[in-house]
Amino acid sequence: MSAPCVHYECAECGARVDVPSADGANPPSAVTCASCGAVRELAPADLADTGGLLGCRACGHPELYRRKAFPRALGIGIVVVAAVLAPFTNYLSLAAAALLDLVFFLTMPEEVVCYVCDAVHRGFPTTPKHPRFDREIDERLKYGKRAVMGRPMREGGTAGAPEPEH
Repeated sequence: MSAPCVHYECAECGARVDVPSADGANPPSAVTCASCGAVRELAPADLADTGGLLGCRACGHPELYRRKAFPRALGIGIVVVAAVLAPFTNYLSLAAAALLDLVFFLTMPEEVVCYVCDAVHRGFPTTPKHPRFDREIDERLKYGKRAVMGRPMREGGTAGAPEPEH
């Protein structure tokens, strides 16, 4: 397992900002964007006894989800190339792209993402396990009372929560 790291996108300029000491060893109280100098206050987030995440290391919010750490641009590129080559390969390129996608799905590590600030957490222990992306949580956090979904938020965030039903 790699060393724990956290990064987020700067709200001012969109540059990637890395949070130093993301694993909990002397975490900073604020981080400055190297591109534009914008300062972001960091809320202390709890870590489980196992070292896993109970909340976001950038904003402290307890609602997190997990996803595969796969570059989306690469995935789209593979599909586009397979689709362009499809007529010339008797559509076997689409099967090859699907097989390649399966290999990537099985081998790529997972990362944990914050619903609120989109901070990406990599290299942390997987216990407690966070569920996959849940549209219900996302809509409640974005739209509040205007959200279509009616169930209340989970007490204590997503740490150890079951997978979404859809």
